[in-house]
Amino acid sequence: MPELADPDDLAAAEATALRILGGASQSGVALERRLLQRGFSRRATAAAVERCRALGYVDDAALATSVVERHRRAGHGRARMLADLRARGVAGDAASEAVGAVAEDEQQSAIDAARRLLDRELRRGEFDERGRRRVAAALQRRGFAGDVVVRALRAVSPQT
Repeated sequence: MPELADPDDLAAAEATALRILGGASQSGVALERRLLQRGFSRRATAAAVERCRALGYVDDAALATSVVERHRRAGHGRARMLADLRARGVAGDAASEAVGAVAEDEQQSAIDAARRLLDRELRRGEFDERGRRRVAAALQRRGFAGDVVVRALRAVSPQT
């Protein structure tokens, strides 16, 4: 990465921020982190991020909603959604609000995912205790809480 001529150059920091945002949406924290990594001063970075927020290019709530919706379509649970939002630097309140909006559907999402996983297990052969553990582990890796996994397995288990 080339050396910056002036780390306090607000215009250069803003232009760099816009290039970064052109690639993919970023949270304010993630954009700040990337600008600092590129050598801009804290002052220039903060000003560039604030300008991008004012222009509507950085919106943590919209990013959180988008990420949560993508995870919901993929059949992931709350824990996985929250972990991804934290990794992206989305503020805690925006992350909690976005995940809370889909929380009512979590049990049904877990049941749907358990059905798909159970079908896969049944194609392998008989569904036994090992298969049940594999399905449970897969659901937990998808971010579903233990109690949600237990209820989903009860709902789809052929032994019930």
